[in-house]
Amino acid sequence: MASGTDTTTLAGRVIAALRQHGDAVVLRWKRYGLWQPVRGRQFADRIEAIAAGLRAQGVGPGSVGAVMGDNCYEWVLADLAIGAAGGVSAGLDPHGDADDLARVLGDCKASVLFVAGDDQLHKALRVRERCPSLRRIVAMHQQWDDGAGDPGVIPLSALEAAGRDGASGTAGREAVIIYTSGSTGPVRGAILGHDAVIVQAERAKQALGLRASDERLSLTPLHHVLERVVGIYASLLAGTVINFPESPDTALADLAELQPTIVQASPQLFARLHAGIMLAIGETTKFQRWACRIAFARGRGGSPLRLVTDPLVLAPIRRRLGLGRARLCLSSGAVLRPDVADWFAALGRPLTDIYGHAEAGGAVRIADHHAMEWKLGDHDELWLRGDALFLGYAGDTTPVLHRDGWWHTGDIARRESADRYAIVGRLEDVLQRGGERVLPFAAEQALSASPYIADAFVYLDAAGRAVARVLLDSDHAVRYAQDRGIPFTHFQSLCQADEIRALVGEAIADVNRRHTAIRIEHFTLIERALRAGDAELAPSGTLRRHLLNGDDGDADTKRRSVAGAH
Repeated sequence: MASGTDTTTLAGRVIAALRQHGDAVVLRWKRYGLWQPVRGRQFADRIEAIAAGLRAQGVGPGSVGAVMGDNCYEWVLADLAIGAAGGVSAGLDPHGDADDLARVLGDCKASVLFVAGDDQLHKALRVRERCPSLRRIVAMHQQWDDGAGDPGVIPLSALEAAGRDGASGTAGREAVIIYTSGSTGPVRGAILGHDAVIVQAERAKQALGLRASDERLSLTPLHHVLERVVGIYASLLAGTVINFPESPDTALADLAELQPTIVQASPQLFARLHAGIMLAIGETTKFQRWACRIAFARGRGGSPLRLVTDPLVLAPIRRRLGLGRARLCLSSGAVLRPDVADWFAALGRPLTDIYGHAEAGGAVRIADHHAMEWKLGDHDELWLRGDALFLGYAGDTTPVLHRDGWWHTGDIARRESADRYAIVGRLEDVLQRGGERVLPFAAEQALSASPYIADAFVYLDAAGRAVARVLLDSDHAVRYAQDRGIPFTHFQSLCQADEIRALVGEAIADVNRRHTAIRIEHFTLIERALRAGDAELAPSGTLRRHLLNGDDGDADTKRRSVAGAH
């Protein structure tokens, strides 16, 4: 352990663990198709050198440093180095626009901003004059434009070299700022103390049984609470090897190559993997479809026939998905659809649901392991109380906890047993139709079960009619059109094709038959193929309904009455 390392801080605890791991590989990152290993002692040395460079730049107790970029090794280096310097680290969404960046930098009063890539650097330079607290921008990667010649920009390599002989810093009470997903409103930065993050990381490590022989691939955004606390901090404490894909576009190919033992992803990604396999099975021979049907049926029932069907049918599917070695498949960031959970269980890779909040410092519940006291309050809202709750929101002095210590999550829950609950929606999503309160969550989940629908939500229009806002799964919808000779020139024209509208109409009619609590009368299609990073998508992959609610665009081309749906 490095002399003077304060293990009561988050960064100090991680650095001490890294030094204990010694020369063991704790992280890999991929470049030009080759995995680059990082060893524990090497990782710790770099964190402390960058921290010393930050202290030379004036970062210390009370200072906030922000990190913005896609998942990469340098992101974690910067995050922990800010804490080792005594500052507070804020992870920012790299896909927000310049106005979003200016707002969050102003809220958290960041004095230094780490960026990865030319696009992030240029965005930071555009808003710099609007952020009086921002004194320095650090370019984390060797990029085409590293800000050379700009006195306010410094490469990470120069910052690290300048701090090789620095002394350790003293930290304040606050450790990190973790921003909410922004699914139901503008993102807010939850301020968390060192004790809260450490205890949540340790709880995740114990609940999941993380060990040095495990490997994981980073698939969800690092600024998201469950990836940052469960995926990174808990893994580093345990010595679990973290792998970073070469780019977001190669993540699934890297997953299939790596075959990690731990796979943590959003429910939307697991649903997409499920839909892709089911569509592929539909294009096989009659015998192959029969074999798959038998294999999945026996997989659910634990039949002795599984001894035959598992190696011949299910194992190849697991390897194709990258789950060949997976001992833990973790679904985090949103509510998991029951049909997807059942399918993966039959595949032999049951999904462990992780429920968490930025305000709770990580996982509130991992399977049946509860990290906090809970109860159902008014309108079945889930209330939480415990030792890891946040201290407040960045840029907002409004008290966040009630006098008795309960935090009101905004989630609606259903009690399933004395010690278990299920999340069934958000208070903001409840539809008020006259004096009746209608929760559309079940209908929305059923609608998203279609392999051609990536996500959907239901709202009431000005006339009080239930309208579904639908995002097509672009890959599967395009494939559907190509297989049936449906003409289209681009995604918008695909959305306007009568056959595609009929496909969505059939899915809605089926939902209306099975869910009588609400009848969807109209639908609109989002006529863009949204990808990770678009403003309309939260880090979990769910639609940010507050940005899309009621945004019908051209009603003549997008809105379609679901006539005759029962």
